[in-house]
Amino acid sequence: MNKKISLSMTVSLMALTAAVTFILTLSFSRNQFNRKLREVERLSGKYERLEELDALVQREYYTDLPEEDIMDGMLAGYVAGLGDRYSQYRPEKDMASFEDSNTGVYTGIGVTVQKTEENEALIVAVSEGGAAEKAGIVAGDRIISVNRIAVAEHYEEALTAIAGEVDTTVDIRIRSKTSDTDKDYTLTRSRIDEVTVTGEMLEHRIGYIRISKFRTVTVQQFETVLHDLRGKGAEGFIFDVRDNGGGMLSALEAIADPLLPEGDLAFSYDREGNATTILKSDSNCIDLPYVVLVNGYSASASELFACIMRDYGGAVLVGEKTFGKGIMQTSFDLSSGGVTLTTATYATGKTPCYHGVGLEPDILSVNDPETEEDTQLLDAQSKMLSMIQGDKLDDAA
Repeated sequence: MNKKISLSMTVSLMALTAAVTFILTLSFSRNQFNRKLREVERLSGKYERLEELDALVQREYYTDLPEEDIMDGMLAGYVAGLGDRYSQYRPEKDMASFEDSNTGVYTGIGVTVQKTEENEALIVAVSEGGAAEKAGIVAGDRIISVNRIAVAEHYEEALTAIAGEVDTTVDIRIRSKTSDTDKDYTLTRSRIDEVTVTGEMLEHRIGYIRISKFRTVTVQQFETVLHDLRGKGAEGFIFDVRDNGGGMLSALEAIADPLLPEGDLAFSYDREGNATTILKSDSNCIDLPYVVLVNGYSASASELFACIMRDYGGAVLVGEKTFGKGIMQTSFDLSSGGVTLTTATYATGKTPCYHGVGLEPDILSVNDPETEEDTQLLDAQSKMLSMIQGDKLDDAA
């Protein structure tokens, strides 16, 4: 039986609905207001000391204030206060050189450095043809000062001073990794198109590919070397990422894709534990035996390359335990300048995050500095030969 709702009942329902909506809206607005009020109070307390200092400096400093430099210093100090050596603020004047470094084309002396826990600039790679290589500087050396700016006291300022115009010079003090003595160099800056991939055919049809960094230019260089060695009949590959301090995930993915089977290869995890796929591979795959050479200066993207090659490509890791950087950084543009922040940890799905731990090699091989032979490479060749011969026996059976 149909029942009609009276006009008064309809009005009452409408009034009740409006009242409930008003109460909910008021409650939501009040919560929003309270949150904003708490945020204002937090920021007010946060910057009271800064305002106090600024007022004092404005009143007492002996000369005109470099306002732009002060602002850059404040922003850099904010990021430095995170206590994370991988997070960094960059002023506008440094953005071009930062972008160049990601592509693999830049002006400098040809070194890649990594900040240590002791606030030192450890050289993890030296570019072929650069001023540093020509001067005899090698991976493992440490930069002590740049133009008399002490790295330990003013890390960012010192490292920034390495950059400059082509054909100008920079004074650098280097501490040798072998003798622990300091030596001064005057090096000439140049425009460097980095060679990040080299390769050659070793005995027994073993292809050897050295990857020094993961940059934009690395992808095409790797494809060229890989195609050349496959054309010459390579039956297995040794990938050498010793002293490789890392680089871009996009370059790593492009290099690993043709070597590995289809699927998700690695995942990032934000502070809430949410997972995001950061590396994947398609169905095209080169099915060959692989060995990856690693050492204590294999870090970041090079470690992840070694890890996914072992987890998904059956690669054998030869050498020494890797550096242990299992966190990723993301770069953001600001209205002026930019900032790189550590935004997540990462893992492969088969190997848990190895940050602060490193990857243990399957075959421990410590290079002997007393011999001119690369004993780690010899161990890698020996393992690769047994893998190739094993595959041939399997095929024959």
